[in-house]
Amino acid sequence: MAKKIRPSLKDYLRTGVVRFNNDEGEQGTDTDQAALPVSPPANIHSPSADLLALLSERDRLTWEPILGAGTELRTAPLDFTALREEFRNADKNRFTYYLLADGEEHLRPVRTSVQIRSPLRLLLKWDETGILTCYGLQG
Repeated sequence: MAKKIRPSLKDYLRTGVVRFNNDEGEQGTDTDQAALPVSPPANIHSPSADLLALLSERDRLTWEPILGAGTELRTAPLDFTALREEFRNADKNRFTYYLLADGEEHLRPVRTSVQIRSPLRLLLKWDETGILTCYGLQG
């Protein structure tokens, strides 16, 4: 049975490179392969292409390799009341929230539930298990 090759974000913030680790447990050799950021084809309509189109160049450089590394992308409608309650009850060690407000060009982290209000173009919920939920992304 073939082993899965899994993406590793180790040293991603320092190097900007997503590596793929072989799960075979080879201790003595370095089997990591550097992966280049993968852009979704322009002619294919996909949620990840829609998300990348909304982001600034700076944010795109961060999220494009993550989306190309096998991140599961989910979309959901913007419901401010439900999202504020979800944010208040969320495990802050597991989930990180980012918002893109109208009139702003860069994503910013959400620190308090009061920040989740109109006008808001997009809210991202990053789960440390590799699931990105996009609220407000038409998909």
